[in-house]
Amino acid sequence: MNEALKTARLEKGYTQEQMAEFLGYKSKSGYCMIERGTNQPPLRIALKISELLGKPINVLFHGIDVHDSRTSDETA
Repeated sequence: MNEALKTARLEKGYTQEQMAEFLGYKSKSGYCMIERGTNQPPLRIALKISELLGKPINVLFHGIDVHDSRTSDETA
């Protein structure tokens, strides 16, 4: 469980459903899996979460690998 992420979300008064909607997920399960620590978010999603919750990305995802979902061909 990512307690920092959950705490920041609750401080802002957002539900998991609202976070999923803000992030463009079709259902809350995509966001829930990030908050539970089941899935690691892509960098663009982690940055958006950071912006929405007003907390630095390193505070929200301390010790959790976020990844850049681009392939090596896209970075060339």
